[in-house]
Amino acid sequence: MRILFDETQKERGLIFDNFRKLAETLEDSGHQVNRLDTFPIKYTVISKYDILVFLCPDGSKLYGHEVKALLRFLDEGGSVAIFANAGGDRGLNTNMNTLLKHFDMEIVANQIFDYKNYDLKLESNPVISKFFDHSITKGIKDVTMVSGCSINIGKKGIELARTSSDSDPPSVTVLAIASYGLGTVLVGGSYLMFSDLKSGLKLRGNKKLATNIFNFISEVPMGETEEITEEEPEPEPEKPSKTSLQQPPVPETHAPIPVVTPTSIVQELKKEMRIKEPKEEKTEIKLSKDDIYRAIAIIQDLEKDISELNIEDPGYRDILLTDMARRKGVDYSQILPYLEKIREKEKRKGETEKKQELKDSRTDKSSIPLPTQADRFEKEVLVFDETLEEQIQTSSQVPVVSQHLQKSDLTEVVDAIKELKNSVDVLSANLIHLMSEIVLEIKEGKGKKRIF
Repeated sequence: MRILFDETQKERGLIFDNFRKLAETLEDSGHQVNRLDTFPIKYTVISKYDILVFLCPDGSKLYGHEVKALLRFLDEGGSVAIFANAGGDRGLNTNMNTLLKHFDMEIVANQIFDYKNYDLKLESNPVISKFFDHSITKGIKDVTMVSGCSINIGKKGIELARTSSDSDPPSVTVLAIASYGLGTVLVGGSYLMFSDLKSGLKLRGNKKLATNIFNFISEVPMGETEEITEEEPEPEPEKPSKTSLQQPPVPETHAPIPVVTPTSIVQELKKEMRIKEPKEEKTEIKLSKDDIYRAIAIIQDLEKDISELNIEDPGYRDILLTDMARRKGVDYSQILPYLEKIREKEKRKGETEKKQELKDSRTDKSSIPLPTQADRFEKEVLVFDETLEEQIQTSSQVPVVSQHLQKSDLTEVVDAIKELKNSVDVLSANLIHLMSEIVLEIKEGKGKKRIF
């Protein structure tokens, strides 16, 4: 199977660095291992793989469109494995629970200790020996959990392993699995138990557990396996009797019966779902405050860069801003309501300041000399003369259209105007994309850091 290890969320675990032994173990088992380092997470990229793995994201959060891409990937038969660390989302400043809530699961912000059964002379490395009957836990006596946290599961989750009653906190889930659509989700409370560091993968049954996990979630959903049965030999034809020799037998033709297996059914469903348009989520995923502030900062930064281009048309400015924000992984339409509130607040603040300035600068009306009746009359005459002169100049510049203009000439003129309009529209679109590329190149050239 093709396994993709994510590295866009600033993961602590890097498959070809501090998890090299895990990569070798998976490759020895026949899996293809690769890493994802291009931000953001896109369905078109991850759909080429069977499993996507997160090895302890740190200080980075999933965007709403990334969560939707992961849900579609799972719905169509992909598998996702998430391995956390002590502290959970809160301690690592991540939002993996935003994804896990769709499966009724949660990474808890705690750390597990065991003062009786532990490894490497550290109480933070509890020995786990309580497992539930499952293909993932088959053949495993005990494992060492390194600096891990617990997992909360609801009705959709299946518990695979838990701590002892002597641990702190006692008897909590540390490994669980759930299904979503045609896919499978696995969550573990410790990523270091499979790493090269602290002898993680070499401890007790950790290597066996890692092999079982990836072998299971690479199979068909819910652990279904294809049953292979040997074909029964065809019965020998009966010898014709004397009565049958009198009338020749009529040959019977039977259409071959297709063999239906769970795997073939899943494959057909996958093909069907890939052809259809992606389903829209009924419940919109709300962004956290940190994500909103981060996206607003990116858009405001882009607005400053665009303002330097002196684009007069506000429509083109919005199109260019939307295109540049998309390249930064920000959905401008999703952030627009928050921006409008900020702009409205700033507008009201500016109006209040102007009113205050007018109030402060207002002087006594008695000190201002009022215009006399003669001054008003001269001013009105002057305005009338200027208006009349403009009308005369305008009428003299209007071209005289020949009354003998034929209908065919008008058609040619209309067609020429339409072609000119189409050319301008195409040119405008190309210019917008070109300007977007130029602004981003200039921005990167100035040494600005990319904000995730």
